[in-house]
Amino acid sequence: MKVLLVNAASPTYQAYYNKARCTMANGLFYIAATLERAGHEVQIYDGFVDERKPEDFVEWKPALIGFSVIAGPYLEGSILQSKQFKELLPDVKIVWGNLQPTVLPAQCVIEPYVDFVVMGAGEYAMLDLVTHLETGTPSLSEIRGLGYKVDGRPVINERRPFIKNLDELPDPAWHLVKMERYSEIGLSTSRGCAYKCAYCYHSAFDRGYASELSAERVVEQLERVQKLYKAKFVRFNEDNFAFNRKRLRQVCKILIERKNKVKWACESRADLSEADIILMKKAGCVAMGLGPETGSQRMLDFIQKGISLEQMEKTFWLLTKHKIRIVIYLIYGFPTETTEDMKSTRALLDRLDNPAYLLSRFIPIPGSVLYNYCVDHNLIKAPQTLEEWPEFIVSHGHKINLSQVPQEMIDEYVAHFNHTYAKVRFMFTVRHNPAYFLLAFTNPARLYREMKELLKYHLHMNKLQKIRKEQYAGVFNSKPSTVEAASLKPKCSP
Repeated sequence: MKVLLVNAASPTYQAYYNKARCTMANGLFYIAATLERAGHEVQIYDGFVDERKPEDFVEWKPALIGFSVIAGPYLEGSILQSKQFKELLPDVKIVWGNLQPTVLPAQCVIEPYVDFVVMGAGEYAMLDLVTHLETGTPSLSEIRGLGYKVDGRPVINERRPFIKNLDELPDPAWHLVKMERYSEIGLSTSRGCAYKCAYCYHSAFDRGYASELSAERVVEQLERVQKLYKAKFVRFNEDNFAFNRKRLRQVCKILIERKNKVKWACESRADLSEADIILMKKAGCVAMGLGPETGSQRMLDFIQKGISLEQMEKTFWLLTKHKIRIVIYLIYGFPTETTEDMKSTRALLDRLDNPAYLLSRFIPIPGSVLYNYCVDHNLIKAPQTLEEWPEFIVSHGHKINLSQVPQEMIDEYVAHFNHTYAKVRFMFTVRHNPAYFLLAFTNPARLYREMKELLKYHLHMNKLQKIRKEQYAGVFNSKPSTVEAASLKPKCSP
C-alpha cells in the first residue's frame, strides 16, 4: 500500500521555518521504516523543510495519509491539509497521530476529514491499520490504539501496550527525506519520561513509561549517519538523554573505545555528577540543554519539577567548568506566578552570569496536569471542537495572561530576551571559554560558520516574534491561526 506521512506546517509559518533551525521528524521516520520493512511504499512530506504542496502527491495516489499532530503549527497545518487532501483524493483515508489525537481522540476523529486516530506510539497501530485496509483483517475493533467512526460516532479502542524494547524497531527511514535540508542531524534514542512535570504532556501520552535503545544500538545509529551523511555533529533529541546513567556511561565508553570523534549535544535534567560530565566531555559532548523553567523554588515545586535550584546551579557550573556549552530553558506565565517569582528567575540568570537561554510562554497543553488545573480553577475554557484549538493556542500565546505578573513586566522580559539573544551567548563565551576563539587561528572557517549561524538565528528569532505579533493582530487571513506550543519542545527553535 502507498502511505504518505506528513508534518504539516501552517501557511503563515512555512516560509519562516524553511529557513529556520529545523530538526528531524524522527517519529515519522520510525513509522515509515516499520511500514517499509513490511513491504509498503512510503513517502514523507515534511512541510517545515519541504516546498512541495498537497497537489504534488495526487499523481502518486497514496491510499493512506498519516499526520503527526501536536498543538501549534502542526495542528493548524494538519486541519488545512487534511481538508485539501480529501478534496484532491476523495477516496484517501486520513489518520492522525501524536499528542492531540492521543489526548483527545474522540474530538479529533469526529471531524469529517479525519478517518482514524492513533493513540500513543504509531508503528504497530499503523501497520495493523494498513493491513486492515488491504485485507480486511484484523478488524478495526481488534486494533489497539486506534480510534474510528461507526455511523458518525467515535469509537475509541483500548490503548496499545508501550513499546518497551526499542531495539526491535528498524532504524529511521532517513533515506525518504533530504537530510541536508535539516539544520542538524538528530537521533531519538528513547521515549517517555519517568518524571511528572505538571506542564508536560508525557503523563497522558506515555502514561509514565519510558524505554530506550541499547547503548550499542545508539552508537550504531550514530555511526550510520556519520557514514551516510558525513555527520560531524549529532543532537540527541529526546527530553532527557542522560536519564539512564548506566546507558549514558556505556554510550560514552563505546565512543571513547572506538575513538569516535563525533561531537554531540543532548538534553538533561540538572542532576549530573562531575564524573559523568567528565566522561561525556571525553566522549564528544559539546553542548547541553537544561530546563529549570523558573528561578523560583516555589514555582519549581508548583510545576512538580522535582529538582532544587541548588542542584541546577551546581550542574550548570560543572558543565561550564568542563567547557560544555549550556542553554537554559525558561518558561514564564505559569498560573500563580508572581512578580517576585519572575524577579527570582532574573536573579537566577544573574547568578549564572547571564548564560544562553531560551524563553517560552506557558500555554496549557491538553493532557498536562496544569491544563487540568487551569480548567478546574476556571482559568481557561476548554475548546469543545478541534477547530477551536488553534485560536486557543494563539490567544494563550499572545493575549491571555494566566499568571499574576503584570503584562508590562512580561513584555519587557520578552523584549530583553529578543534583543540580547546573540549578545548574551557571545559574551558568556568570552568570559567563560575564551579559548573557543582560538578557532580564529586553528579553524577560521568553523568560527565564521558558527558566528554566522548565531547571527542568523538571532535575526530569525526576532522575525518570528514579529510574525506572531502580526498574526495575532489579524494581519494574516489564513484561518485558523496558531503558534507552536511554547511549553513543548518545538520542532523548530532558534
